[in-house]
Amino acid sequence: MVDRQLIGRIAIAGIVVAALATCVVLLNGGEEPPAETVAVVGAPAEAAPSRGPDRTITRTLSQAQPVSNDWRIAYELAGTGTATVVYDSNGLGLVHQELQVTLPWRKELTWKNTGTPPTVQLMGQGEGAVECRVAVGGAVVTSEKSAPGEVATCAGRLAPS
Repeated sequence: MVDRQLIGRIAIAGIVVAALATCVVLLNGGEEPPAETVAVVGAPAEAAPSRGPDRTITRTLSQAQPVSNDWRIAYELAGTGTATVVYDSNGLGLVHQELQVTLPWRKELTWKNTGTPPTVQLMGQGEGAVECRVAVGGAVVTSEKSAPGEVATCAGRLAPS
C-alpha cells in the first residue's frame, strides 16, 4: 500500500509546478500590443471649446496613520491535527513548504504594491478535512474545504484595489 502522505506531497509538488508555470505565463505573457498610430486629415469643423484656468486642489492628510498601499495577506488553515502547508510568500511565486504544522495555522505577510495585483497560493493537506482561507486587508477573498486526506487549494490573482 502506498503512503497517502507521500501521494499528497507528490500532488502538492505537481500543483506547485503548475502554479509556478501559470505565474510565469501570467507575468510574462500579459503584455498589451502597441497602440496603433492614427493620422488626422483636414481641418477641424469648429474651434475647440475654450477652457477655464487650471485649478490646484490640495488636501491635508491626517498625521495619525501613514497611508500604505501594500498588500496585507493572511493565509489560514483550519482543521485538526497536523498538515503539510505550501504557500507563496511574496506574490511572485516564491513558494515555501512547512511540514507537520499544528492546525489551526495562520501566516500574515505584507507585500509591496508594485502596481500589478499579486497571485496568492495556499495549499494544505492533513489526515482530516482541511479548510484554507486567504484574506486581504482583513477580508476573506477565497476559501476551500477539502475531503479528509485531500489537498485544499486557495489560489488566484488578487483584484486591483
